[in-house]
Amino acid sequence: MKRRWLQTVVGILVGTLLGTAFVMAYRIGSEGMYLIGIPAAEEVQQVTIAYPAVTEEEKVLTREEDIELAIQLSGFLKYELFSEADAEGEPLVTITYDMATGETVAVSANRDTVWWKGEAHAIKEEDTFLNVTEALFFQAEMVEG
Repeated sequence: MKRRWLQTVVGILVGTLLGTAFVMAYRIGSEGMYLIGIPAAEEVQQVTIAYPAVTEEEKVLTREEDIELAIQLSGFLKYELFSEADAEGEPLVTITYDMATGETVAVSANRDTVWWKGEAHAIKEEDTFLNVTEALFFQAEMVEG
């Protein structure tokens, strides 16, 4: 009796794990992989966003809402796991997270490539990250230019 119950529980757990793995693989394949290791808003003291093609002035964000927005912006940098990235390209935008611990974490991207932790990845939705960055943080400079 106990053995049958244990087999049923193990079967349910294995089925659940396999189903979860299948769903995760499908979502990563269709939507792209998130950057792993982007800091949490409460760990960040300030964020600096540089977009030299638009302005030489870097945007320094210290308000809690702006820091959270800059961290959420990294969600548009989902990448394709098995696609070749243009590692030779030049980044257009660099976001630097200055941590409360004194450490800095930076992510850079252009229209189709993201550089994260020393590796280049092909962005799943090209142009989206730059378009949103321009709209949120560089709208005045884009109108002037």
